[in-house]
Amino acid sequence: MSNIISILPPNISNQIAAGEVVQRPASVVKELIENAIDAKATHIQLIIKDAGKTLIQVIDNGFGMNKEDALISFERHATSKIKTSDDLFRLTTMGFRGEALASIAAISHVEMKTRQENQELGTLIEMEGNICKNNSPIACEKGTSISVKNLFFNVPARRNFLKSDIVENNHILEEFIRTALINNDIAFTYYNNGKLIHKLEKQNLKKRIIDIFGKSYNERLLPIEEEIEAVKISGFIIKAEHVKKNKSEQYFFVNNRFMRNPYLANSVDRAYQGLTQEKTYPAFFIHLKVKPENIDVNIHPTKTEIKFLDDKVIYAVMYAATKKSLGQFTLANQLDFTLDKSFEFTPIKKGENPTMPRININPDYNPFEKESIKNIEYKTKENLFENKGVNVFSVEESFQSNYSNPIPEVIQALNKYILTKTKNSIIVINQERASQRILFDKFSAMDFEDISCQQLLFPYNHFFSPTQTTELLGLLPEIRKYGFVIEYQKDGSFNIMATPNDINSEDAQIILEDILYELSDSELNTPISKTLKIALSMSKRLSIKEGKQLKDEEMLGIVGQLFSSSNCEISPFGKKILHKLDMEEIDNIFG
Repeated sequence: MSNIISILPPNISNQIAAGEVVQRPASVVKELIENAIDAKATHIQLIIKDAGKTLIQVIDNGFGMNKEDALISFERHATSKIKTSDDLFRLTTMGFRGEALASIAAISHVEMKTRQENQELGTLIEMEGNICKNNSPIACEKGTSISVKNLFFNVPARRNFLKSDIVENNHILEEFIRTALINNDIAFTYYNNGKLIHKLEKQNLKKRIIDIFGKSYNERLLPIEEEIEAVKISGFIIKAEHVKKNKSEQYFFVNNRFMRNPYLANSVDRAYQGLTQEKTYPAFFIHLKVKPENIDVNIHPTKTEIKFLDDKVIYAVMYAATKKSLGQFTLANQLDFTLDKSFEFTPIKKGENPTMPRININPDYNPFEKESIKNIEYKTKENLFENKGVNVFSVEESFQSNYSNPIPEVIQALNKYILTKTKNSIIVINQERASQRILFDKFSAMDFEDISCQQLLFPYNHFFSPTQTTELLGLLPEIRKYGFVIEYQKDGSFNIMATPNDINSEDAQIILEDILYELSDSELNTPISKTLKIALSMSKRLSIKEGKQLKDEEMLGIVGQLFSSSNCEISPFGKKILHKLDMEEIDNIFG
């Protein structure tokens, strides 16, 4: 009987290893840039063509290699970082397993040029499917240049599974950002299809964050710093008022290595509880310094997951440090310790008895009486939504069929509900949901040919996350209908050139982020068009929120338009807007 077990040929075993290391072009970018960092480069260039399918090139000015090291670097498990098993627990470099170049060369055409500083000539190596086609001397700059061409040329099935160029480019950009954020002592240059996307000089971490994510972050970042024996924490978190609806800008780094750790991310999220709304998440850029022997990075092929020896201790310190930063740099700036004149008092003289304060009330006052709003000067086409750009119908006309009085009586309760009455009932209206219904009807019925927008004197520049960039590029025609004029820039950012009337540039950026979030996570279960989803998102963002104190004319505008809307009882998100209390129901409450 013939043997059924055999040793895999090197070309097959290398392709299997490549499947673990090289999942997409961004994986190659990660491995090559990490090698350049380990080579002590001070300037790294990344050049991409056709989303990395045609070319991925990384050029560095690091140490370089001699002829022998250059050739052996393409062998599996070739590494300069591991000598004994104990070295696995003292790692401070990026790559260490020695599978990157071997795996990349197994599924592409690779050209390497490398030269050390003390050498006159460098070395040229050309690989094709792990087969060396050329090994010769060449004149080249100090450092190393590696070009990866025709990725997955011999594994067409893997190539077919790659996404569109926009998606793959965003994965590459995200990998570039992760590396550039923490290695701010290295200058980076990024070209994509001949266009300069990023040019980052050596700088401190805050300046690096601002250069990548936009100037608006200059006012949004709060420093975070704490140190105990187990860990040193440093970096920046975002102010509570600038949290996001996704976790796209949450970055943890451990010993200069990007990592994902939902457990520690939860400690930061928890620290924001009570300061932010539900289902919102803070952006953060946090660096942890931990003794190498207290972590294990060799638990995942891409090395983005790490095990900590003292994870519970680090969790507690992270939570406390975040709370401290939020309290020290946010709350302290909001507190006014000057004495309000309304609290001034006259000291009691010796022998005088203190008198109890008295509150004067009118026992005959009725907030639902018409006299309580008789002084309101009503304008039928006044903009009653402050800075919301919503034109209002005539209240008198809206209520003729619903109410006995030409102008309804309204009162606000708990800065959340609007109370009004009919002949035999009291109606309780949720002001936020009513506002959402009114705005959604307006946006969904809008005549886009007549939409007006305001040109910004200076374009507002903003970097969206890589995923949001992909989505926004596909939405530009639909968003233009609502009055947003946006241009994609060669550095990967967007210039907001014009916005709908009464919306400023920074609000426009927040609205756009909300639109992208709603498109990917709409509360409506039924499929709807992109245009209606944009209307949904804008109605949620621009609606009058719970907790806002309203003037009588604002409440009149809400009530008037609500009962002229397409559905006054249900919000566009399927939630109840109002509740009607009949006189009989009220009488039953009191027996």
